[in-house]
Amino acid sequence: MINSPSPQIVAADGEPASRPGVGWLLALLLPATAAMYAVFNGISAVLLPAQVEAVDPASKVRNLALLTTLGAVATMVAIPAGGAVSDRTRSRYGRRTPWIAAAAIVSAVVCILMGLADSMPGLIATMVVLWFAANFYSGAISAILPDRIPPDRRGLASAVIGLGTPVGVVFGVQVASRAGQLAAYAVIAVVLLVTTALLLFGAREGSARDLPVAVRDRRSLGESFRSFFAAFAARDFRLAFVSRFMLFMSYYVVSGYAFYTLQDYIGTGNVPGGDVAAAVSTMLTLSIVVWVVVASVAGWVADKVDRRKLFVGVSSLGVAASMMIPLALPTWTGMLVYSACLGASIGTYFAIDLAVMSLVLPDSGSEGRDLGILQVATGLPQLLAAAIAGAVITWFGGYPALFVFGALCAVVAGVLMLRIRDIR
Repeated sequence: MINSPSPQIVAADGEPASRPGVGWLLALLLPATAAMYAVFNGISAVLLPAQVEAVDPASKVRNLALLTTLGAVATMVAIPAGGAVSDRTRSRYGRRTPWIAAAAIVSAVVCILMGLADSMPGLIATMVVLWFAANFYSGAISAILPDRIPPDRRGLASAVIGLGTPVGVVFGVQVASRAGQLAAYAVIAVVLLVTTALLLFGAREGSARDLPVAVRDRRSLGESFRSFFAAFAARDFRLAFVSRFMLFMSYYVVSGYAFYTLQDYIGTGNVPGGDVAAAVSTMLTLSIVVWVVVASVAGWVADKVDRRKLFVGVSSLGVAASMMIPLALPTWTGMLVYSACLGASIGTYFAIDLAVMSLVLPDSGSEGRDLGILQVATGLPQLLAAAIAGAVITWFGGYPALFVFGALCAVVAGVLMLRIRDIR
């Protein structure tokens, strides 16, 4: 059954729990989500590369690749784990709250420890723990959407949560680039704790003590594994997973090589001042500005016209069209047009994608787990993108082939999304 109602959350006295309005809940969810993305992006984009270089300059590329790979593996395990464990939690504080709080505290503490790390073993240990804790947090906090947002408001909710990504990216990168190493880690950690506390205390989750408890049975390891991935038996869930995987494969394969694309395809002499790093920053800023503007209205419009699947499918095709621009116009101007169009398409996608994901969950008792599995479709492309991009550039025609590959992946994502049956 698709989109079955979520279990009712009750207060400790057995009465239905009073809930804050959707607007107030989203107002507190946005900064908490942004703080989470600030952890990921401030560290991975600025702080970690600088630490790796300081530890061993000669092996910085190899060491950073190792850390990134370990972080991606931790991500893919932690997100569905955060959803699955919180699905089964029955506490007076709700299902999600205890784990969101615990993961935020662990993440903040390990942030500080990572800021103090001055060796590769220290960086490996702290990064794996931090990435696991922060993504466990992500799996639990994302489940608030199907838990507490009615279906007819999920486009708006998805748009608000989606805004957390660009806001978190900008905040995290700015803090990381302007503060000292330990100070930056400390600021990111404190912001995560404060925004999480505001969410948990300002929009309290009702007691989950009276929710039904799953019957424990004796199953083999193989049966337990199949049960964990039972949602893939649902056609729409499968389509949503593969569509999301292909869209993010398209995005990461191309965006991960933005620096080298400008350097080798457009030409260092053809970017302003010959500064490739500044040019990449300009492209990212333009893309994010357009992303925020579009995302601010896209979710609301999708709710009003009740066409969420259509918006996500068309935005995927928009990503594909954007990637054709550098092929037709291989200039700095062309890259700016590409960045703006990509920002508009990705902004629309992020604004509504989470709403669509929440509406294809087949089991109301395992929504956190299944939503976490769908989020793996974001992490897995990150793990594979660098190797695939390198192969495409090396063996299949250079940077033009990379844009074609990205466009084809986005087309597949859009077509699969439009084939989902049970939502509009």
